[in-house]
Amino acid sequence: MAIGWCVNLAQADAYFEVERLVTKCWDGLDQSADLDKSKVLINAYNRLYYSTEFTLPTYASATATQLIILVKAQCEMGYYLCLHLEDEDIRKNLQAQAVVKAGIVKEDYKSDMLMDVPIPPWVYDLLKKGGFVTKTRFKIVEIERDMNKGIKK
Repeated sequence: MAIGWCVNLAQADAYFEVERLVTKCWDGLDQSADLDKSKVLINAYNRLYYSTEFTLPTYASATATQLIILVKAQCEMGYYLCLHLEDEDIRKNLQAQAVVKAGIVKEDYKSDMLMDVPIPPWVYDLLKKGGFVTKTRFKIVEIERDMNKGIKK
């Protein structure tokens, strides 16, 4: 059974072995029963699949070409979560409490970023290149209005 877009843990292991230079966090996950690796991949899949930034296919509906990109994105998202989820949770919980400045660690938080879910730039770029980014910036270019023209009914 697939784990997100990865066919199985062996595919994710192969990604980290062949394509990623730094793999210390992945390598350090629980090797017995691979439970932690599965959790990381599931969490990464959920964060990407349910993000409002992207429109992503399920494993069953993705093409072979899409799966190449989606596996890379899922593995990289998983690595990010493996390294940073604990810190991210702490920071997001502070933001949720309306903290905008944490004096002890000398950190400032943007209050308007509370609802933003971090996606690493490399993962975002992969999904953008794959055509999965759905949020577009609203842009109006060279609009003219002739006040002498009436409205057609």
